[in-house]
Amino acid sequence: MPMDTLSDVLNLMRLRGCVYFLRDFATPWGMDMPDGPYAQFHMITCGRCWLHFDDEYLELASGDVIVFPRGEGHRLLDNPTTAPVSGKKVLEAHRQKQPIFTEGGERTRLLCGHFEFDQAFRHPLVDELPRLIHIRGLSDQQPDWFDSVTHMLTSEAATNQPGTSTIVNRLAEVLFIQIMRAYLLRHRPAHGFLGAIQDRQINRALMAIHTGFENVLTLADIGREAGMSRSNLALRFKEVLGETLMDYLMRWRMLKAQELLKTSDYSLSDIAERVGYKSESAFSHTFKKQFGQTPGNFRRVVTAGT
Repeated sequence: MPMDTLSDVLNLMRLRGCVYFLRDFATPWGMDMPDGPYAQFHMITCGRCWLHFDDEYLELASGDVIVFPRGEGHRLLDNPTTAPVSGKKVLEAHRQKQPIFTEGGERTRLLCGHFEFDQAFRHPLVDELPRLIHIRGLSDQQPDWFDSVTHMLTSEAATNQPGTSTIVNRLAEVLFIQIMRAYLLRHRPAHGFLGAIQDRQINRALMAIHTGFENVLTLADIGREAGMSRSNLALRFKEVLGETLMDYLMRWRMLKAQELLKTSDYSLSDIAERVGYKSESAFSHTFKKQFGQTPGNFRRVVTAGT
């Protein structure tokens, strides 16, 4: 099941969702969203608007969802000729319950927020996501599961009940996973991590790594799980992911070690063993090579920041 592999990665990414608001904008209106550290998203729940991104204009309609995985700046406008105000000003007006873009003509309803990932997380998936993900609404005939989560999210965001903020933020996290599903269904990439999880045999190899990383794993061991010879697996894995299988195994072990350093009080020797290293010194050397600092220093920095 390819989505199981994706879930492993999303869990390590510490995916968190945050919804800013669900509100109506009356023409003329426009928001200028600057570059930021988070993956901003917007859902058009009613009406139409224009996206200005990368010197191009894209018309958006009801049901469309857009995500900026790298947090790049963009503008949302009722019309390409409208002069926008800063997104910060719009958000502040919403928080202070002050009117903004409430008087005018045609209305567009937007649900806006962001997805947040662990900034220290280094996995191919992060680099592979495009600068803009655009999931069309009615025109793309999305599966029922996509419509269901967007309906739940917008319905809950429109209420003012105890726990609403927590519920909509959790639903936003579900939305991100559904966006990834919809993106895969439409684009079906042949290479990279997203291509690998759709390749039955390579995905089985990834699952063998993700579930058995604490053990001694050889190319032959993983080949048996994938139903491939060592040579074919090595060749195919690098062809699809752009790195060797053993390099990916090392990277995954280091990501799991990073998680344990953040979330547990295990000793360094215990963590080394839990991620497949018999020698603490070998583990520390590999960790420093991957992240530029020793495991001990990484833990101290994380602890100091909490």
